[in-house]
Amino acid sequence: MKFTFKKVFAVMLLLFVMQRSAAQTKYGVTAGVGKTSLYKFPFSPEDYNRYSPATGWWAGLTADLPLTKNGLNLFGAALYNQKGYKYSMKKETGANNTVKDSGFVQSVNYADININLRKKFVFNETNSFFAGTGPVLSFFAGGKEKIAVNYFGTALPPVNNTNNKLVKGTGPGKYTPTFFSWSFAAGFEINNFSIFLNTCIPLTDYYQDAQNGVKHKIKSFGINVGYTLFSHVKKEFKKEKDKTVYIPVVIDSLGDDDGDGIVNVNDKCPGHKGTLKYFGCPVPDTDGDGINDDDDKCITLAGSIANNGCPSFPDTIKPIKKDTACYTIYFEPGKSILRSEGYNTLAIVIKLLKENPKLVAVFTGHTDNVGSVDANYKRSLGRASVCADHVASYYISKDRLTIVSSGNKKPAADLNDPMLQWKNRRVEICIFENK
Repeated sequence: MKFTFKKVFAVMLLLFVMQRSAAQTKYGVTAGVGKTSLYKFPFSPEDYNRYSPATGWWAGLTADLPLTKNGLNLFGAALYNQKGYKYSMKKETGANNTVKDSGFVQSVNYADININLRKKFVFNETNSFFAGTGPVLSFFAGGKEKIAVNYFGTALPPVNNTNNKLVKGTGPGKYTPTFFSWSFAAGFEINNFSIFLNTCIPLTDYYQDAQNGVKHKIKSFGINVGYTLFSHVKKEFKKEKDKTVYIPVVIDSLGDDDGDGIVNVNDKCPGHKGTLKYFGCPVPDTDGDGINDDDDKCITLAGSIANNGCPSFPDTIKPIKKDTACYTIYFEPGKSILRSEGYNTLAIVIKLLKENPKLVAVFTGHTDNVGSVDANYKRSLGRASVCADHVASYYISKDRLTIVSSGNKKPAADLNDPMLQWKNRRVEICIFENK
C-alpha cells in the first residue's frame, strides 16, 4: 500500500514539474460514480450471463497543463478507485447436499494514474467542450470478496464468508499488482467546474478465476464532476529590484513645514503643499501633460485640455484589416485580472507588434454599470493597463501602446440585462499601422 502511494506521489510530482513550461496550469479535485463489469471477449469459457455490473466510485486530484495555444492540453489525474463485479448462479432442482444457489461479490480498490491528451473547443471566455483519450495505469491496493452458498436439503448449512485479505500475484484467485486500460472522456467546462463522461477499456487482465483459471479483464463507465482549486501562471520576466538608495530626512513630526494644514507625521510630502485626499502630497500628473490626474481622462498618456487629457489620433493612423484589426478580452465582475483566454489573445497582439514595428495598439477599457462613475472609470483604466503592461513586458515600446478608459459609457450590450453584462466587462484592443 505504501509503495502504491509512493508511485502516485511520484507521478503528481512529475506533473507539477512539467507545469513550469506552461503558461497556466490548473489544479483541482474530481469525483465520479459508475458501473464496472467484466470485459466480454469471444471464445471465453465463462458464462457471462451469470455476471452483472457492480457500482464503483473514484475520487482524487487533477492537473490540467496547456500544451499549445489552440486548446491542446495534457490532463493528469491520481485517483482512488473502487472496481468489481457480481456473480450469481441458481438451480431450481438438485440432489441433497448439492449447491442450490451461490453468489460472489468482488470489490477491489486501486490507485489509478490517468493521463489524457485533451482537445478543448472554446465557446466563450468561461465555457468550453473537451474530448480526450489516454492510458490508465492501475495499482492494486486491497479490497474484499463476499461469498454466499446455499445447498439443497438441510444437512449442509449455508455459507456466508467475507475475505478481506486479497492476494497479489499471477496465479488462480490472485490479483495482478498492476494492469493497464485505455480511457476516453468527453464533457464540458463551466467556469471552475467540469462535468464529463468517461469509459475505460482494459488492455491487460487484472484477476485470474480461482476455479476455471480464466483471466479476467474489467471495464468501467461513469460520470465525473471536477472543480479547479487554483491555477499557476508562469511569469515571463522577473522585475529588477529597486537599487535606489534612499536617505532618511529627520523632521519635526508635530510641525507643518509646508503649511498645507497637515502635520508632518501624517504628511507623505512634508516639503510640498498637498491635499488631504493624497495624504499631504500635491495632486499627481502621471503623464506630465499639465493636467492633474483628478481631471485627466488618460492619466498614462499625454494629451490636451480640449480632449480632457487624452491625445488626438492623427488621420495617418488607420486599420490594417476590418476583420482582424480588433480583439476583445473579457473580465470577471469587479476584477482586472487576466485569465487564460486573455493571455492567448494578448499573445496574438504581441506577435503582430513584434513582426511589424510600424504597428501601434490602442487598449480601451470598459465596465458594466455596477458601482459609481468614478469607480467604473478607474476599473476600466486598470483593465486596459493590465493588458498594455503585459504586452510591454515583451520588450515592446510603450510609445506604441495607448490606454483609454471609457467606464460604462460605451456598452457592447444592454446595461440593464444582467445576463448580458459580461459583454460589457471588456478591453478592446485595436491594432493600427502608423503610416
